[in-house]
Amino acid sequence: MSKAIEMMIPGPFPLAATLTLPDGGKEKFPLVVMVHGSGPIDRDSNAKGMPMNIFKELTDVVVAEGFASIRYDKRGVGESKGDYYEMGVYDLINDAHAVLEFAKKHTNIDSENVILLGHSEGCIIAPFVYEKVSVDGMILLAGIAEPLPETTAWQREEMMKDLRSVKGFQGWLLRILKVDQKITKMNDDLFKALQESDDAVIKYKGKKINAKWNRETALFDVSKPLQKVTCPVLAITGTKDVNVKVSDLEKIKAFVPSECETHIIQDMTHMLRKTDVEYSMSKIMNNNKKSLKQPVNAELKDKISAWLRNWKNRQVTIEKLEMLVK
Repeated sequence: MSKAIEMMIPGPFPLAATLTLPDGGKEKFPLVVMVHGSGPIDRDSNAKGMPMNIFKELTDVVVAEGFASIRYDKRGVGESKGDYYEMGVYDLINDAHAVLEFAKKHTNIDSENVILLGHSEGCIIAPFVYEKVSVDGMILLAGIAEPLPETTAWQREEMMKDLRSVKGFQGWLLRILKVDQKITKMNDDLFKALQESDDAVIKYKGKKINAKWNRETALFDVSKPLQKVTCPVLAITGTKDVNVKVSDLEKIKAFVPSECETHIIQDMTHMLRKTDVEYSMSKIMNNNKKSLKQPVNAELKDKISAWLRNWKNRQVTIEKLEMLVK
């Protein structure tokens, strides 16, 4: 059993959130703060046409282990105020920090025992939030360990490999139409348009682009704050994740000076679901929506549960030692 409390977190752009408490009367609970991936995502990790429900399902996991959780609609999404397209990376960090500080003040939250849980872009935001206020644990799901432009350049190269490997008539057609060159030119044109503008939002080929966020991503190298994280860390990525490099898991472990537990889950995608589709960016991305009919990967949930139990036992041991010292 659990209790969900709807709340509005005050600020220049108030954020709508759900604080979920385990069943347990008036005691104080350790807290998990959930930080989203990229895009216009609500508190459950859902975007239009992409009902991922990642944070909704993971809330059940952490509550079952005796943790409270808080998850929120991004600025300008769901019931939160503001404009999503006008938001930059600094704004994302500030919003996550505001949610963390607000939740810590709740009467049922143990403010000395807080964990940040990030998915995808949330794995970039969480270490930067840690620079503002230290927390007691961090869970990074499908994260990176380098500047985001390096990851997006790798993604484009993987996409080009996919296009060039297509065989038969379709492959011939793609080559005749020079699709790979057109994609590269479009990307270069968009980059130029972003750099030539100071506007938070621009229109490119009739589509609204969050220009401020795109420009600011180049300023953030997550490897730097990772090197300052002194709390226990859990980092997990799947072998079928075509959005991030599985090899970044080892980099995260090397950067983090504290205890860092890493796991690679076979056949798990960036959506945190398993797939039988072969490793190919286009095939896996085309299958993403279909994969969302399944629940979040059971092995991932088990790894998180086990880590949370170990984390809680470790905290109890530390508190006992502190009492002996006193």
